[in-house]
Amino acid sequence: MKQRGKKIWIAALALVLMLAMTLGACSGGGSTPADSGSTPAPAPAADSGSDAAASGDTIKIGYVLPLTGPMASYSVGGVGAKYVAEEALKVINDERGGIDIGGTKMKVEIIWGDSESDPTKAQEVATKLVTNDKVNILFGEWTPATTMPVSAVGERNKVPTILANGPETIWLEGGPYEWSYGLFFNYDWFIDEYFNAWDKMDTNKKVGLVLDTNIDGVGMAEIFKAKAPERGYEIVDPGRFPEGTKDYMQVLTQLQKEDCDILVSSLLNPELVTVWNQCQQLGYIPKQAVLSKGMHLVAEVNALGEGKGTGLTIETQWSPQFPWINSLNGKDAQTLSDEYEAAVNGSPDLELGWDWTLFEVAYDALTRAGSLDPDAINAALLATNLDTTYGNITFEANHVGYCPIVFGQWIPDDKWGYKKVILAADHTPEVTQITPPIDIPGYTTGK
Repeated sequence: MKQRGKKIWIAALALVLMLAMTLGACSGGGSTPADSGSTPAPAPAADSGSDAAASGDTIKIGYVLPLTGPMASYSVGGVGAKYVAEEALKVINDERGGIDIGGTKMKVEIIWGDSESDPTKAQEVATKLVTNDKVNILFGEWTPATTMPVSAVGERNKVPTILANGPETIWLEGGPYEWSYGLFFNYDWFIDEYFNAWDKMDTNKKVGLVLDTNIDGVGMAEIFKAKAPERGYEIVDPGRFPEGTKDYMQVLTQLQKEDCDILVSSLLNPELVTVWNQCQQLGYIPKQAVLSKGMHLVAEVNALGEGKGTGLTIETQWSPQFPWINSLNGKDAQTLSDEYEAAVNGSPDLELGWDWTLFEVAYDALTRAGSLDPDAINAALLATNLDTTYGNITFEANHVGYCPIVFGQWIPDDKWGYKKVILAADHTPEVTQITPPIDIPGYTTGK
């Protein structure tokens, strides 16, 4: 990756995160989490873990994630995490009788902490889990804004901490780390897979950007403009517009006049819906369109209206099409997906891989440590070399265990309305492309 774009993205995101951690208590909170495409069973209420804390013969894991607030849609209100926790503990506690710690089988207890999608709250609940509940391991999940505060608590209190979901880039800016380990994706690979997918498509290689002044918009614009020439693409960039903009006609009209076969946008889901509806109104339907940041969930794509999501593309963080086997229960990704769907009546979307891998890595490390001494657990985590639901996890010197990220496309599905197929996984050759890319129906660019 060209370093200029990367450094701009890092610096801007670091500033946003710092401000969020200072002012975060004023935001977030109790919005109703979105569902995953149908009507999942409600997650159990987040409890304080008093039963676990009262027991001296259990291994305690504190799990911090957004059960409420704006980011709760990503975790489906914790439905997936709590389902996976229940399934993992059936194997660990019920089938295996717990984990051998110094010759005694000890069962695992999960103590839930709701970050409320807020950095300050994430730090508060992680601190409570450490100081009041005396957890042996911390989990933190979903985006740097709520995982970095958890890792800060782990570092400060010397508690082994495992984090999941997000780009490694900004998390590493908070390092170096001694007690925290990240299951993250490589941001350079993330952008590469966009181009790798487009290389397989019949386009004029003109990419139009619809990006706002949010950190994602600023960073993506810089990186795309830096990488495009070396990949043989031309970027058409009308410039940044304010967050929450409701009228994109001027931007879209410019892209239509410039005959852009490819559109890239990274906005919150309501804004993406507006962008796509205004494309329809203009008669500007690009041959390929990436609607990123939102449109990760089946429910969000269905909300566009019948047929309007077909052919849209997006980065894909986990898929039932992944080829790896779960180290705890021996099941493949498709089986894990099918069982989840049956249990909660909802599409698995993007979270099962992260949730399962947290438990796989923790169980492996605790088993090898054979002790609840923090130094022993920490040394075992650093020595991880485990084949998981997310492929092989080995923590590098920077404490990142890189998880694959691929590029997918939404196609119609009889069960949930849409499903994703994989278009590009060049950095992860074990993952195969499922189907040739399809054009978005109604393609009219330049006509």
